[in-house]
Amino acid sequence: MSRLADYHGRMVNHVETLYQTGERELATRFVQTLGCTVVDTDTTVETGSTILYAFPDPKEQDRLNNVVYMSEIRREQQALEDALRPLLRGNGPAAKAFEAYVHRALNRPHGIPHFGIRYPSFESLEQTLEDLAEQMQGDLKDRVQFSQIVRPNHGASMTGELIQAFIFTDVIVSGLFSIGQLIELQAQEL
Repeated sequence: MSRLADYHGRMVNHVETLYQTGERELATRFVQTLGCTVVDTDTTVETGSTILYAFPDPKEQDRLNNVVYMSEIRREQQALEDALRPLLRGNGPAAKAFEAYVHRALNRPHGIPHFGIRYPSFESLEQTLEDLAEQMQGDLKDRVQFSQIVRPNHGASMTGELIQAFIFTDVIVSGLFSIGQLIELQAQEL
């Protein structure tokens, strides 16, 4: 198989994410730090912004497969976020439940909704983690957190063949910004 498009079985082919108004450059830089190549398009969506394509593999830039789409938050979602944020940040039951959810996402991420990016080797993932840690000293400092890094022989490891590094962010999300996004960065040694 030379291209993903040549594969005729079922597969997950994309994740659609959003970035917040005014954070297009921050979202681009964040995804580039994860090792993705970002391509801007002239394809305008209903928000008036263009779609950004983030390709995990810079050599495979198929806009329909193995891609993370990124575009600006829509006004309907912004209205929902604005309504939810005070509930999640207050002292009521929703805030307590949200606090427990974030604690779980940061300390025991397995079982929390997320999407994953595969890296070709342990070395390439370790380099990405170093790059991300460096970027987290700047304006990503309060926006990205390492959740858990599970290396072979770690107590939470599913197998000795994987490194699973979970990060928690609100820079890009495939759900709600007010809840955040868990992303798994994974490498498998064969």
